[in-house]
Amino acid sequence: MTTTPPEHVEALIIGGGYAGLLAASVVALAGYDVLVLAGRSDSGPKAAEATGATEATATVREPRAVGAAAAAQHGEVLHIGGMWDVNDLAYGSGAMLRRRGARTFPLPAAGAHLSRTRPRAWGTRELLTCSRDLLTEVLREVVVANPAHERSTAVLDDARAVGLIGDESAVLGARVLFDDGTEREVTAQLVVDASGADALTTTWLGELGVAAVPVTTRGTSGFMASRRYWAPEGQEDVALTSVADGARSAVLVPIENGLWTVTQTAPDRERITGGDAFAAAALALSDPGVGRLIAGAEPAGEVVVAPTSTRWHRYERIRGPRGFVVIGDALATFSPLDARGQLATEAAARSLRVALGRGISHPTASRRAQQAIAEEVAQLWSDPQTGPMGGSQLKPVTPSLAVRLARVRTAAGRLLRLRDR
Repeated sequence: MTTTPPEHVEALIIGGGYAGLLAASVVALAGYDVLVLAGRSDSGPKAAEATGATEATATVREPRAVGAAAAAQHGEVLHIGGMWDVNDLAYGSGAMLRRRGARTFPLPAAGAHLSRTRPRAWGTRELLTCSRDLLTEVLREVVVANPAHERSTAVLDDARAVGLIGDESAVLGARVLFDDGTEREVTAQLVVDASGADALTTTWLGELGVAAVPVTTRGTSGFMASRRYWAPEGQEDVALTSVADGARSAVLVPIENGLWTVTQTAPDRERITGGDAFAAAALALSDPGVGRLIAGAEPAGEVVVAPTSTRWHRYERIRGPRGFVVIGDALATFSPLDARGQLATEAAARSLRVALGRGISHPTASRRAQQAIAEEVAQLWSDPQTGPMGGSQLKPVTPSLAVRLARVRTAAGRLLRLRDR
């Protein structure tokens, strides 16, 4: 880590979460210096409406008299594909997660359709679950210290982006605000926005004169609530449990240190706000399996509530600017109760890695990366599943007209070359 940023860096990553750290890993491994701005934004709808949240802390199993004071947090990771996916983008992180308590389970048969975005790991049928805190902690260690990196990677915890610098044709860096109130401009050849669901990306681009970004939405907005529980004695190895009941759903994910994290969604906030209401809502579902499990468990924190929405910012549909890529929840948000968000993030990191093969300063590198990322997100967006994992079967994705025409032209060209021989 560092506390004094350079005035210029080859790659600037906005956001120190899962998406930002994966982006930092692939950019660094491509041979570029990287600076990650990991300071948390204090603006945005989720930050404004979330209640009961506390600063994330490491959770260690202690005597129940004091262990129950551990903080609850949203966004626990349901990771499809196990260690292969993480290691592919940040080598060594999968094994480290296992050593530090991440759990593994067989992938349920109904969730097999989610593996189709991992072309090199069709045979992997494993869930790897852990808290977001643990995942971020491990990735940070690997990304910063991995000896395979040829260039330096630095993370700033006391700094966050408050705007972009450049114009409608190119992003040249970002304005960085520090916790002490000072502000500096940091220029970069590539800026990756991975600042999460509360991202102000569209506002920043508008300030540079970039046209409005189209947004695709699905369904109606609602609310999600999460709470952590100590697993009762003898139930630490309970499998991931999910329930879908129309607009309401719940999922219980075993994580490290003998803890469960339970997340529920509902169209109205009051139904899942507060400890009693949260437990009652789980029991009121058509399948009370999750409710019965937590009825015998001791809470390890308060209920945290935040609004949710499923939306996709279509940055691939605007012209430019060069040197700027958006990934993760800043690009598209999915249901918090399935793995598509993580899959989209991993696919975006792989697409960025391929695009950097042309060089970080190539005039079309960022554009090609954003378009490739959009193709990956489109596959997940077309998935009919709207509830917890395993809620539906895979619906084949029909190629677009442009794709089908391209295939016809390719086949025709091959036929003509054969005739000429």
